[in-house]
Amino acid sequence: MENKYDVIIIGSGIGGMSAGFILSKLFGKKVLILERHFKLGGFTHIFKRKANYVWDVGVHYIGEMHEGSEARKMMDFLTGGKVKWQRMPEVYDKGVFPDFTFDFEAGEENLKSALINQFPNEKDTILRYFEDMNKVMKWSRKYQILQAMPGFIGKLLKGYKYAGSELSLQTTQNYLDKNFNDEKLKALLVTRYGDHGLPPSESSFLIHAVIMQHYMKGGYFPVGSSKTIADSMIPAIEANGSKALMNHEVKEIVVKNGRVSGVRATEKKGNEYIEREYFADSVISNAGAEITYNRLLKGEQFSGIRINLEKVFKPVGNVTLYIGLKQNPEELGFTGANHWIYAGYDINKLHTYRNELLDGKVNMAFLSFPSMKNEKAPGHTAEIISFIDYESFTKWANEPWKNRGADYQLLKDKISEALINFINERYPGFRDAVDYFELSTPLSTEFFTGNRGGNIYGIPATPERYRQEWIGYRTPVKNLYLAGTDSTAHGITGAMMGGVLAAAVSQGMPFSMGKIMKAVTIAAKNSSS
Repeated sequence: MENKYDVIIIGSGIGGMSAGFILSKLFGKKVLILERHFKLGGFTHIFKRKANYVWDVGVHYIGEMHEGSEARKMMDFLTGGKVKWQRMPEVYDKGVFPDFTFDFEAGEENLKSALINQFPNEKDTILRYFEDMNKVMKWSRKYQILQAMPGFIGKLLKGYKYAGSELSLQTTQNYLDKNFNDEKLKALLVTRYGDHGLPPSESSFLIHAVIMQHYMKGGYFPVGSSKTIADSMIPAIEANGSKALMNHEVKEIVVKNGRVSGVRATEKKGNEYIEREYFADSVISNAGAEITYNRLLKGEQFSGIRINLEKVFKPVGNVTLYIGLKQNPEELGFTGANHWIYAGYDINKLHTYRNELLDGKVNMAFLSFPSMKNEKAPGHTAEIISFIDYESFTKWANEPWKNRGADYQLLKDKISEALINFINERYPGFRDAVDYFELSTPLSTEFFTGNRGGNIYGIPATPERYRQEWIGYRTPVKNLYLAGTDSTAHGITGAMMGGVLAAAVSQGMPFSMGKIMKAVTIAAKNSSS
């Protein structure tokens, strides 16, 4: 009986934590969260080097955390209001191109005016672009609601689900080519494509609009690092009689007679691996659709979904260079904004050339300063991120973490030097400020998350993804549900809402969601008073 729970949640990322909090606190469920890593929190955890360098592995900035927003109210409810948010500067993003730099300033009117000032000949199309994004956002909200509704309601409203999809489910490039003439403006508008991982020729205009709207009122960062999210949520979950266990890797979701009955997992204790079995009436997987259907669910009855999954799943790999700085970046002229730096204007082509990084050539990079976003940071830090394919590292895939050989380290050093030089060419003095650096590759992501190909984005946000009937919170297995970004939308906020809605779906929509929103509203009123 000690291994029997009401709900088992696979993965302690923010989607899993959100589902666990809702189910334990509001619905009185005994919840077990199982995490394969030796830290809880998924992409919201941190790591440290030397005495005072701290980096957040997955959170670089979050939008919609301004006071009064629906996302902020939900985040405050889930964390008990314990996570405080530091607002980034008014200019929170910069698009850096060969012959101009563009400041993304918080506020829709500010962005609109800046774009028109930079590209006056495109004024009418820029204004229509903002109107179209608002139309897409309405479609997106409707899509998410219908995804969470019971099957019979979804079928009844299927026509509404796809009304307006022509605008949303075209590629971003298709939209840009139909509406704009200036190639530099087209490049500028997709400056932040790294927030979802697909170049404009592959991404849906839906995800482009979602990202643009998400940051329209600026960027925010949790004071004290993203670790404060898990530090707030996990104790609250466990206070209600539930558990969150680290070093427990789920190997199989057990299904009997078409109904979930629990999971089989391996607990790592030192160098020993112990087989465990846990039982539950419901299971929520926050491990992603690819892991859930391809590895955790056994049996040929899922072959149809696996085939469809392979049609839309494409791992997107990246490298991240974590840097400790000798001095405050302000002394080098930085203000705390993120810098999206490109070697040209054809973003699709630059993305195609991503593996030239192996030869020391950098075509694009994201430069960020975590310590400038977090007033409690103990030391000065920076991060440089760029895309690269997992296949570039497969020869070391079976080697142990931290011991993959001298040739692997030589390649990492070569890439690191190239990234630092790329930044130093544009911001002289940056190299001299570097005190420490460490590179993570797609192998690092795969090792810690289990994601195939070191993928960090889940199911890519292509137009085809949103046409798939099988993608959503429900699965063919009774009482097995999906949470996180694969069930809803990308990013920390998307994953959070994926967990909330997975919990709501498991308890019966739409009434369960009404109960959740009532609790969120009451908590918001109490905190304001």
